[in-house]
Amino acid sequence: MTERTDAALVEQCLGGQQEAFAELLRRYQDRVFHFSLRITGDRDEAVDLAQETFIRAYRKLRLYDPEYSFGTWLLSVCANLGKNRFRSETRRRKAQNIHAEMLAQTSSGSDHRREALSEALGEMVEKLRLPLVLKHVEGLSYEEIAQVLGIRVSAAKMRVKRARDELVRVLGGRKGSSNEKTRRLD
Repeated sequence: MTERTDAALVEQCLGGQQEAFAELLRRYQDRVFHFSLRITGDRDEAVDLAQETFIRAYRKLRLYDPEYSFGTWLLSVCANLGKNRFRSETRRRKAQNIHAEMLAQTSSGSDHRREALSEALGEMVEKLRLPLVLKHVEGLSYEEIAQVLGIRVSAAKMRVKRARDELVRVLGGRKGSSNEKTRRLD
Protein backbone atom coordinates (compact mmCIF):
# COMPACT_ATOMS: atom_id res chain seq x y z
CA MET A 1 0.00 0.00 0.00
CA THR A 2 1.49 3.32 -1.04
CA GLU A 3 1.13 6.34 1.19
CA ARG A 4 -0.75 9.24 -0.37
CA THR A 5 0.98 12.62 -0.48
CA ASP A 6 -0.34 15.55 1.48
CA ALA A 7 -1.25 17.31 -1.77
CA ALA A 8 -3.23 14.26 -2.93
CA LEU A 9 -5.04 14.12 0.42
CA VAL A 10 -5.90 17.81 0.18
CA GLU A 11 -7.26 17.31 -3.33
CA GLN A 12 -9.34 14.33 -2.19
CA CYS A 13 -10.66 16.31 0.75
CA LEU A 14 -11.64 19.18 -1.54
CA GLY A 15 -13.41 16.55 -3.65
CA GLY A 16 -15.58 15.62 -0.67
CA GLN A 17 -13.64 12.74 0.90
CA GLN A 18 -13.62 13.70 4.58
CA GLU A 19 -11.48 10.72 5.55
CA ALA A 20 -8.64 12.35 3.60
CA PHE A 21 -8.64 15.26 6.06
CA ALA A 22 -8.75 12.80 8.95
CA GLU A 23 -5.50 11.34 7.59
CA LEU A 24 -3.93 14.82 7.44
CA LEU A 25 -5.04 15.40 11.01
CA ARG A 26 -3.43 12.13 12.13
CA ARG A 27 -0.19 13.07 10.35
CA TYR A 28 0.11 16.53 11.83
CA GLN A 29 -1.78 16.59 15.14
CA ASP A 30 1.30 16.01 17.32
CA ARG A 31 3.40 18.53 15.43
CA VAL A 32 0.69 21.20 15.58
CA PHE A 33 0.00 20.50 19.26
CA HIS A 34 3.69 20.81 20.22
CA PHE A 35 4.00 23.98 18.18
CA SER A 36 0.86 25.34 19.88
CA LEU A 37 2.32 24.46 23.26
CA ARG A 38 5.47 26.44 22.48
CA ILE A 39 3.34 29.41 21.43
CA THR A 40 0.98 29.40 24.41
CA GLY A 41 3.03 27.82 27.18
CA ASP A 42 -0.17 26.29 28.53
CA ARG A 43 -1.42 22.77 27.81
CA ASP A 44 -5.14 23.63 27.75
CA GLU A 45 -4.56 26.68 25.57
CA ALA A 46 -2.39 24.57 23.27
CA VAL A 47 -5.18 22.02 22.84
CA ASP A 48 -7.62 24.83 21.99
CA LEU A 49 -5.19 26.45 19.56
CA ALA A 50 -4.40 23.15 17.84
CA GLN A 51 -8.11 22.40 17.42
CA GLU A 52 -8.74 25.89 16.12
CA THR A 53 -5.84 25.44 13.69
CA PHE A 54 -7.32 22.29 12.16
CA ILE A 55 -10.78 23.85 11.96
CA ARG A 56 -9.39 26.93 10.21
CA ALA A 57 -7.23 24.80 7.92
CA TYR A 58 -10.25 22.72 6.92
CA ARG A 59 -12.28 25.84 6.16
CA LYS A 60 -9.42 27.44 4.20
CA LEU A 61 -8.17 24.28 2.51
CA ARG A 62 -8.93 25.67 -0.95
CA LEU A 63 -6.29 28.36 -0.28
CA TYR A 64 -3.49 25.81 0.20
CA ASP A 65 -0.89 25.89 -2.59
CA PRO A 66 0.36 22.33 -3.24
CA GLU A 67 3.73 23.67 -4.40
CA TYR A 68 4.53 24.23 -0.72
CA SER A 69 4.68 21.85 2.22
CA PHE A 70 1.30 21.21 3.80
CA GLY A 71 2.97 20.95 7.22
CA THR A 72 4.53 24.38 6.84
CA TRP A 73 1.24 25.87 5.69
CA LEU A 74 -0.51 24.30 8.66
CA LEU A 75 2.06 25.72 11.08
CA SER A 76 1.66 29.16 9.52
CA VAL A 77 -2.10 28.90 10.12
CA CYS A 78 -1.34 27.96 13.73
CA ALA A 79 1.17 30.80 14.14
CA ASN A 80 -1.27 33.38 12.77
CA LEU A 81 -4.05 32.15 15.02
CA GLY A 82 -1.64 32.21 17.96
CA LYS A 83 -0.60 35.80 17.21
CA ASN A 84 -4.21 36.89 16.86
CA ARG A 85 -5.12 35.11 20.08
CA PHE A 86 -2.20 36.75 21.90
CA ARG A 87 -3.12 40.21 20.59
CA SER A 88 -6.77 39.73 21.51
CA GLU A 89 -5.87 38.41 24.95
CA THR A 90 -3.50 41.33 25.56
CA ARG A 91 -6.19 43.81 24.49
CA ARG A 92 -8.78 42.04 26.63
CA ARG A 93 -6.51 42.17 29.67
CA LYS A 94 -5.86 45.88 29.12
CA ALA A 95 -9.56 46.57 28.71
CA GLN A 96 -10.38 44.47 31.77
CA ASN A 97 -7.81 46.41 33.78
CA ILE A 98 -9.33 49.70 32.62
CA HIS A 99 -12.81 48.40 33.40
CA ALA A 100 -11.66 47.16 36.82
CA GLU A 101 -10.16 50.59 37.52
CA MET A 102 -13.41 52.26 36.43
CA LEU A 103 -15.39 49.97 38.71
CA ALA A 104 -12.96 50.53 41.58
CA GLN A 105 -13.25 54.26 41.13
CA THR A 106 -17.01 54.16 41.00
CA SER A 107 -17.28 51.68 43.88
CA SER A 108 -14.81 53.66 45.99
CA GLY A 109 -16.97 56.65 45.27
CA SER A 110 -20.66 56.56 45.79
CA ASP A 111 -23.37 54.31 44.50
CA HIS A 112 -24.61 57.50 42.89
CA ARG A 113 -21.68 57.46 40.41
CA ARG A 114 -22.28 53.85 39.47
CA GLU A 115 -25.96 54.53 39.08
CA ALA A 116 -25.26 57.63 36.96
CA LEU A 117 -22.97 55.62 34.68
CA SER A 118 -25.57 52.89 34.32
CA GLU A 119 -28.31 55.43 33.59
CA ALA A 120 -26.12 57.26 31.09
CA LEU A 121 -25.42 54.03 29.24
CA GLY A 122 -29.13 53.27 29.31
CA GLU A 123 -29.91 56.62 27.69
CA MET A 124 -27.53 56.05 24.80
CA VAL A 125 -28.82 54.66 21.53
CA GLU A 126 -27.91 51.02 21.02
CA LYS A 127 -25.87 51.89 17.94
CA LEU A 128 -23.41 53.67 20.26
CA ARG A 129 -23.91 51.81 23.54
CA LEU A 130 -23.21 48.35 22.09
CA PRO A 131 -19.78 49.16 20.58
CA LEU A 132 -18.76 50.96 23.78
CA VAL A 133 -19.71 47.98 25.93
CA LEU A 134 -18.01 45.55 23.52
CA LYS A 135 -14.82 47.62 23.67
CA HIS A 136 -14.58 48.59 27.33
CA VAL A 137 -16.53 45.90 29.14
CA GLU A 138 -16.00 42.86 26.94
CA GLY A 139 -12.50 43.95 25.87
CA LEU A 140 -12.95 43.18 22.17
CA SER A 141 -10.65 44.58 19.53
CA TYR A 142 -12.02 46.90 16.87
CA GLU A 143 -11.77 44.04 14.37
CA GLU A 144 -13.83 41.81 16.65
CA ILE A 145 -16.37 44.59 17.24
CA ALA A 146 -16.67 45.07 13.49
CA GLN A 147 -17.22 41.36 13.03
CA VAL A 148 -19.84 41.16 15.80
CA LEU A 149 -21.74 44.17 14.47
CA GLY A 150 -21.26 43.38 10.79
CA ILE A 151 -19.60 46.72 10.05
CA ARG A 152 -16.20 47.89 8.83
CA VAL A 153 -13.35 48.38 11.31
CA SER A 154 -13.30 52.11 10.64
CA ALA A 155 -17.00 52.29 11.49
CA ALA A 156 -16.39 50.35 14.72
CA LYS A 157 -13.65 52.82 15.73
CA MET A 158 -15.86 55.78 14.93
CA ARG A 159 -18.82 54.38 16.89
CA VAL A 160 -16.68 53.74 19.96
CA LYS A 161 -15.28 57.28 19.76
CA ARG A 162 -18.74 58.79 19.34
CA ALA A 163 -20.04 56.66 22.20
CA ARG A 164 -17.24 57.88 24.49
CA ASP A 165 -17.99 61.47 23.51
CA GLU A 166 -21.71 60.92 24.12
CA LEU A 167 -21.04 59.30 27.49
CA VAL A 168 -18.87 62.23 28.56
CA ARG A 169 -21.56 64.66 27.36
CA VAL A 170 -24.35 62.82 29.17
CA LEU A 171 -22.36 62.44 32.39
CA GLY A 172 -21.16 66.04 32.19
CA GLY A 173 -24.74 67.19 31.75
CA ARG A 174 -25.75 65.22 34.82
CA LYS A 175 -23.18 66.98 37.01
CA GLY A 176 -24.54 70.37 36.15
CA SER A 177 -28.13 69.28 35.77
CA SER A 178 -28.86 68.95 39.49
CA ASN A 179 -27.56 72.49 40.08
CA GLU A 180 -29.44 73.78 37.04
CA LYS A 181 -32.66 72.12 38.21
CA THR A 182 -32.23 73.68 41.61
CA ARG A 183 -31.63 77.09 40.05
CA ARG A 184 -34.65 76.72 37.76
CA LEU A 185 -36.88 75.80 40.71
CA ASP A 186 -35.80 78.87 42.68
